[in-house]
Amino acid sequence: MGALRDILDSTLESGTEGPDRQVLFEGATLAILARVLEGGTRVDLAVSDYLALFPIGADESHIRADLIICVSDCHSLLLRAAGRHPESARLVLDDTTRAWRSTDAADRLDAKLGITRIQACIGNIRRAIGPIA
Repeated sequence: MGALRDILDSTLESGTEGPDRQVLFEGATLAILARVLEGGTRVDLAVSDYLALFPIGADESHIRADLIICVSDCHSLLLRAAGRHPESARLVLDDTTRAWRSTDAADRLDAKLGITRIQACIGNIRRAIGPIA
């Protein structure tokens, strides 16, 4: 759970307006991926557990479904980048998380740009994986 807290804490650091919803969503995706990789938890259960601990987007009924889609797709990307070796996938996730955190706000895809939250999330995490793979 330490990895979950670290990622959540990093996503909550923002200006006075509160956390950027897209960054918070992507941080949740990375935290849930850590849980899936570390414990072999099913994606849907890991998403439910995360939302029970950190109720992001509580005002959005589809947040759970969106997270399941993003985590599932990014899990496949991580496994592919790790050469289908689950033990290496955690290292790829750690490197991806560092790259994602260091991405400039101007370089991030955002749902405000006319794409969906899911497309922005997968795109930003894919960009973070790119140099690692």
